[in-house]
Amino acid sequence: MREHLFSWGYKGIRSLIKQSVFYRQRRKQKVHDLEDVVNSGKTLVSLFNNRIFSTFLFQFKTKSSLEVSIYDLTFASPLTFSAYEAHIPLLDVFFKLGVGGGAFKTIRLHPHTGNERPRIQEILIDNEPCLINAMGLPSKGVKRTMKEILSSSLLTYNRPIGLSIGGETVQEYKDLFKIIEASLSSSDFPFYVEINISCPNTKEGQRLSEDVSLLEELLSHIRSYSHRVISVKLSPDQTNASLIEMRDAISKFPKMMINVGNTQFKTCEAVSINKKSLSRGGGGVSGPYIYKRTLEMIKLLMPCSVPIIATGGIDSVEKVSECLDAGASLIGMASALVFDPYSIVRITKALHKQK
Repeated sequence: MREHLFSWGYKGIRSLIKQSVFYRQRRKQKVHDLEDVVNSGKTLVSLFNNRIFSTFLFQFKTKSSLEVSIYDLTFASPLTFSAYEAHIPLLDVFFKLGVGGGAFKTIRLHPHTGNERPRIQEILIDNEPCLINAMGLPSKGVKRTMKEILSSSLLTYNRPIGLSIGGETVQEYKDLFKIIEASLSSSDFPFYVEINISCPNTKEGQRLSEDVSLLEELLSHIRSYSHRVISVKLSPDQTNASLIEMRDAISKFPKMMINVGNTQFKTCEAVSINKKSLSRGGGGVSGPYIYKRTLEMIKLLMPCSVPIIATGGIDSVEKVSECLDAGASLIGMASALVFDPYSIVRITKALHKQK
């Protein structure tokens, strides 16, 4: 039960880092900023993800009985990391822990700093830990990001990696996809592209989710020269009618997936935190609170000829099984991995026992 011991240790260390960082911020009379905690954790991961420690701390085997095939992609298990992280050493750890694949944090056409800090906080909703973020899709830009991914250790696992793309206009999405396709022209690695049209933290980031004709224009353009698997990430804030309209439009195109889930927008006041806790006065909530909506979205969009990735509030084998039984093909995880990446191992082992 190595994963239970390491899970306990991870959560203990994370708690100590959080207390230490918040104490220093209080001393300087600053608003609590969870991003400093997150960055400290990434530094530790980078230090321990090496030849000396990584095999003992992170290496777990995944049995082939959990493989999921979607078109020409084979995921080692239905568990994937959703597009919230770009720190390659941490993504490398997720693969070692046994994740089946996952999506790289949303890439922008040009370097983008995102919104002003503070832009991420930990909150309690119904006595369960959740996150609220207003990151605003910070990115190093597509050219630098693709160079880093293609030279990284992530490709050694040969498990599908999604390249999430985001923008303000249809033309920006088109330009992004064109550069990505050119970057991958000599690679046979199983990449897919995820079109993020559901981010609540940019000024124009949801335009495509509000106008199905714009989405159809983009997909028609992409399909005119690419046969790559494409996922479209929809929002829990969309109405049911809008979600069904989007599903029907997406279903017209070949080799598509639908990701039912992103964060759900809430103001700071709505989640009982000071309005200065986030620079924009609100952000996207992730964690157990949004699970009910995730399950609703799966059931709403089924039956569907397009494979579904369920993302949002999934943090246990019971929730994974419920989503798979409802019709999802893959499971996207984010907040659960922030709170405890060893949940990958525990859920994977539990899924094996159910086989």
